[in-house]
Amino acid sequence: MFQLTTRRHGPRVVLALRAAVHAAVLTAFAWLRAAHVSDDRGSDSSEKAFMVILAIALGGAVTVAAVAFVASKTALFQ
Repeated sequence: MFQLTTRRHGPRVVLALRAAVHAAVLTAFAWLRAAHVSDDRGSDSSEKAFMVILAIALGGAVTVAAVAFVASKTALFQ
């Protein structure tokens, strides 16, 4: 039978669950709020600019992570 062992990881499990619940609630509120947009002027250009900035930042983060990963793996062989 499966038993949940929270003695070792108790505080971390509780914090992770609380964070997940908060994220779900905030996501639901944001979704509900977006369903009733009253003013949508200029959102196309600002959304495109935001997506370009987000893509550049995400690409940079992935590149840094990949370089760090490769550097750590090659350091094992030196």
